[in-house]
Amino acid sequence: MAHEIGEMFYFGSVPWHGLGRYVPQPLDLDDALAQGGLDWTVNLVPIVTADGAASPAPHRMAVIREDRAPKQDGRVVGVVHPGFRPLQNREGGELFDRLFDPGARKYHTGGFLRNGEVVWLLARLPEDIRVGDDDVVEPYLLYSNSHDGSQPIDIRLTTVRVVCRNTLSFALRRGGARAFRWRHRDDPSVVEREATAFLQLATAQVRESQRVMSSLAARPCEDEAFRRFLRALIPDPAPVAVNASVAASRIYDTRLANAVEARATIARIRIQGLPDQGIPGDAPTWWGAVNAVTAWVDHAQPIKGDRYAHALFGAGDGLKSRAYDLAVTATAN
Repeated sequence: MAHEIGEMFYFGSVPWHGLGRYVPQPLDLDDALAQGGLDWTVNLVPIVTADGAASPAPHRMAVIREDRAPKQDGRVVGVVHPGFRPLQNREGGELFDRLFDPGARKYHTGGFLRNGEVVWLLARLPEDIRVGDDDVVEPYLLYSNSHDGSQPIDIRLTTVRVVCRNTLSFALRRGGARAFRWRHRDDPSVVEREATAFLQLATAQVRESQRVMSSLAARPCEDEAFRRFLRALIPDPAPVAVNASVAASRIYDTRLANAVEARATIARIRIQGLPDQGIPGDAPTWWGAVNAVTAWVDHAQPIKGDRYAHALFGAGDGLKSRAYDLAVTATAN
């Protein structure tokens, strides 16, 4: 399976890709940076052409890892605009660490993708969410940052369902904030104040989510409602024009087949689970509907690249969040 993991550590269950450095207990920040291969800095350097004239390119700068020598593979991790302000791994980690329980052993995973273009830390929040007697959901804060400018600096609330280790992000209802993001040119002192306010909102949402998830688990989701839910989540593509080219028609046919197959697979997972992954089927409730989508994204959705990154903070995370939102909307009355 293709993956983008450069280095990472993990506590607990082995990640889907089987990669990473196992640690026997959660780590504090210093150990997380070391075990995740994150104890390095970046810098901006000018770009010039490689021909004999060596002409400068003033509208872009190269982001380099300072722990790698010139001409070493993976030294350049991005090309950005001159106003880009790098947030060093330790600087970002320390800001994140101060949000709650500073210095505690709370990091369950962390690392970087590819050569260091994207870095992350996952910290366990202290309160569990209980959905029924034997369904425990663990809340985490996820910090990620890109050194290539591909994404803003991001802190979001995510959860792991203990029974199957599937991950789910969900909207923060008050104020509509799903994640806290800031640009690579903002003042760190302002960022920290706003991040602290976000954490207060996220902590309140953890408590509210227990009520919402329990409500989803108590509400039946009949087969026809589940089909409507899947069509809203993964709709058919828009039909092509009558006079469309052969190539456009083939693209439409492929996209339609993919949508139909995705919905059918999620429907099977809802009933049968994924036995080879140790994931059981779920009850015909709205909570079961959300978990069927989550299991599909985390374990079965055809993707390019790394499934771990896709499910944790990529497009798969967004799809799972939309499934949660649709379920909450469907049970609002």
